[in-house]
Amino acid sequence: GFAVALVVGYYRIPAVSAALSVLAEWQVRGGHLAAFLNRVVFSGIIPWLFMLSCRSVRPRRPLAVMMAVSVFCGTFGIVCEWMYLTHAAIFGTGIDVATLLKKTLSAQFIWTPLVFCLASAVFFFWVGCDFSFGRFRREGPEDFLERAMLPNLIANWMVWIPAIFVIHAFPTPLQIQLSGLVGSLWALMLLALGRSVSRDASGASPSSSSPS
Repeated sequence: GFAVALVVGYYRIPAVSAALSVLAEWQVRGGHLAAFLNRVVFSGIIPWLFMLSCRSVRPRRPLAVMMAVSVFCGTFGIVCEWMYLTHAAIFGTGIDVATLLKKTLSAQFIWTPLVFCLASAVFFFWVGCDFSFGRFRREGPEDFLERAMLPNLIANWMVWIPAIFVIHAFPTPLQIQLSGLVGSLWALMLLALGRSVSRDASGASPSSSSPS
């Protein structure tokens, strides 16, 4: 609902358009660096601050988690930038329903299963194992695709299908920047999911594996 209101405001309210145009200009000037820093802030630092404020989701090594997630998500910001630019080149920059659907379907049923979900499931499971490669090997469930990647993919679709449909209604530079807002929620979900899967795999009780 907020994203839809933002789209309407961008195209109908000059003040909103002017404010968001600053972000668009920064993305155009900054390129990869702007996309990287966007995800560092929204998917690394902001979720980290939230985790510090809530004991139930606070990691054992919070600084290490913040740094690792920031670098990982920042790198994904550059990959996402390339995805949005590729969509614009292939499908155009129109905001009609057909164009938005094509971009959404491409993002969620090509990019997400082949690129984003597998990498995210592996990385956040490793973070959930407290950065231990030994634990990663020992606790990695045999049904990893079912227990880690499939929940990741389903959660991704629930969050990102409506979000990315709306985000594609913005000009391409703004798509890259505004998708970071959803990235904050998404990073928190992945951190909780990775920790939950790692605890389940190590034999913890269901109650202790709950992220909340």
